[in-house]
Amino acid sequence: MISSAETAHVLLESFPELSPELEVPAVRQSMYRQLDCFALFTRTAAENGRLALLKRCFEVADRLVRQGDAYLARAVENVYLHCLHLDGSTYGNQLARQLMPAHLYQVYQHPHTNLLP
Repeated sequence: MISSAETAHVLLESFPELSPELEVPAVRQSMYRQLDCFALFTRTAAENGRLALLKRCFEVADRLVRQGDAYLARAVENVYLHCLHLDGSTYGNQLARQLMPAHLYQVYQHPHTNLLP
């Protein structure tokens, strides 16, 4: 199980290029800010048409939801998925449907209103 305290480690292990953003002291101390940085990174991949990177981002997010503790799983749902802003366009919805793992897509489809445990 991945604890919420391990969020930055998992993200850096998968995406070393996130290091400058995740090493900022205010971000390093906040799982929410880490997930917000990850959402921006994911959104940028989508906007730039980097579909292989986008798919990898979704796979890591799915891993955080499936293997994360309850706190991390809810934070991914309420922070990361909410901050993606992919659901504002037909193209964004198509990307989500085609590239997200099935479980993450199910979570993405639900309203982002679950309270953190």
